[in-house]
Amino acid sequence: SKKTRAKGEKSDMEIEALQAANEELRTKLTNIQIEFQQEKSKVGKLREKIQEVKQEREQEQHKHTAYVSELKAKLHEEKMKELQSVRELLIRQHEQEVARMVKIKDGEIQRLQSTVNVLRDGAADKVKTALLSEAKEEARKAFDGERMKLQQEILELKSGKKQLEEALNNIMQADKMKAADLRTAYQSHQDEINRIKRECEREIRRLVSNFIYPYVFDVKEQHLDERDVRRFQLKIAELNAVIRKLEDRNTLLADERNELV
Repeated sequence: SKKTRAKGEKSDMEIEALQAANEELRTKLTNIQIEFQQEKSKVGKLREKIQEVKQEREQEQHKHTAYVSELKAKLHEEKMKELQSVRELLIRQHEQEVARMVKIKDGEIQRLQSTVNVLRDGAADKVKTALLSEAKEEARKAFDGERMKLQQEILELKSGKKQLEEALNNIMQADKMKAADLRTAYQSHQDEINRIKRECEREIRRLVSNFIYPYVFDVKEQHLDERDVRRFQLKIAELNAVIRKLEDRNTLLADERNELV
């Protein structure tokens, strides 16, 4: 009877030990499920972050395109205004030149008329000499005046051309700086996405290696229900699927970054 009682007490102790071990496994399983939900939440936040970065990149691209279009339109408008101003200036200069030539011709006619009158008075030689000298002097003055005028116009045109080239160069430099800022911002967002992804992958793999696999082996050794084993295997498969999806998403983001660059 003592042996029977001892065996019964030993059996009760084994049952209690098994129940305690089973309860501990259930507690650990609950903790794993909580951590798994937290990881799923992190993955969801990561997806939201990726979507936000993509939207920001699209908005920046749209702003950049609109800025370039507006800049081109403004440059074209300024160029047309400048051409119109140059055209009006040339018209005014031409009108002034015509008026000046008319005035010169009127003076020449008056001088010729005076010469004719002098010839009639019998001073032909003196008139010819004076007329020749005057004609040479007038021709020299006219030539010098035209040369100076042309030189001044050339200088003004060169100055205008230089100003236009400087303005265009400044615009192009600003455009390049804006594009560089966009590439820097995109790279910063991409680095942040990769960092978050790596942290999630490390955390998921840590859970898989530190919690799920040992519990699966403990369950097998203690002959738990096959449904518990199947549930653990499904959890592992689901985590592996999440990891693969994150890796695929990272590949797609890298391709999009390369296209943008």
